[in-house]
Amino acid sequence: MAFHVFVFLLLFFLMLSLAWLGRLYVLHQGLAHWRAGALHPVVHRLLKPRTPRDCPACCLSSTFSSVAGPKPLPVRPWPEVKSRRGAPKRINTEGFACPNHRCPYFGITDAHVHALVGDGRHGNAELIQTFRCQACRTTFSARRHTPLYRLKTPSHHVAMVLTALAEGLDASAAERVFGYQQATITTWLTRAGRHAEIFHERCFRNLHIPHLQLDEIRTRLRSTTQVLWLWLAIDPLTKILPVLHLGPRTQHAAHMLVSRSSPVMA
Repeated sequence: MAFHVFVFLLLFFLMLSLAWLGRLYVLHQGLAHWRAGALHPVVHRLLKPRTPRDCPACCLSSTFSSVAGPKPLPVRPWPEVKSRRGAPKRINTEGFACPNHRCPYFGITDAHVHALVGDGRHGNAELIQTFRCQACRTTFSARRHTPLYRLKTPSHHVAMVLTALAEGLDASAAERVFGYQQATITTWLTRAGRHAEIFHERCFRNLHIPHLQLDEIRTRLRSTTQVLWLWLAIDPLTKILPVLHLGPRTQHAAHMLVSRSSPVMA
């Protein structure tokens, strides 16, 4: 009986010692982890922002628009910036703009604001005006961004050939009439077509015309005896024809012209 009691007490004290040792081990590990964290704090890896919208600092410093970018700041007119000394401006620069994208006067065609002046003329067949931007010192030809840019043929000859092509003359016939190669004439025609397309996209898109005049012209096709009517919508101020409609002289054709004229009216 005494032996069993002794074994029971021995096991009891053994279990109690193991529990105490386990508790000391847990306390020691927690203290070591706390010391390591105090010496080497955990630093979270910062992700690199891919766009300015992902950066909190950029979002706080500026406001982004989903429709259009920030509007450029207005520039100070060049006559107020430059010195009053020097010769007066003799060459009219209205309608021309500095082509340098880094210039503060880039794209400004107002002669009272931009810094353009005449810088002599060049050319053998005919004299071509050269402009210089006094702000960035960029020089460019008056024919820049036109179909005549870097062409050595006189401009009135090119205009004569293109006018004949617009009237229906074939390119091969124009070669025999004017003496220029067909490849050259085709190049002129291609450049003029691209320029006309750009001009149309910039000046004849999203028009807002307050008043329109409707008119019709009687016409007859060559291959048939049928009489047709050309319906016109005319801007009384600029004489622009934004809408054309070819058809009979009926109420339905008039309604078609009016419905097509609605988007361009303010």
